[in-house]
Amino acid sequence: MRHLGVDNTIMESTTQIAIRAIREKAERSGFTLSDVAYAAGIDKAQVSRWSTGKVVPLYSAVIKLQEACDALVEVRLAQLQKESQQ
Repeated sequence: MRHLGVDNTIMESTTQIAIRAIREKAERSGFTLSDVAYAAGIDKAQVSRWSTGKVVPLYSAVIKLQEACDALVEVRLAQLQKESQQ
């Protein structure tokens, strides 16, 4: 959930910051947050609710999302390494 800070700016929750970081990492590797959600076995609409702060996920769900993102990035890196060796 977003809150107003002392200077009336909107502050993100820790969960929103974590999900934004996961999204950015995925996008740098050519994936979307929906791709990561699918790989994690989590409904993409649920992940959207987490990222907007409408729902706060369990810590274990965010970890699952992060692990899925890491796995996708590893696969992408392996593909790029294989392509560069050919």
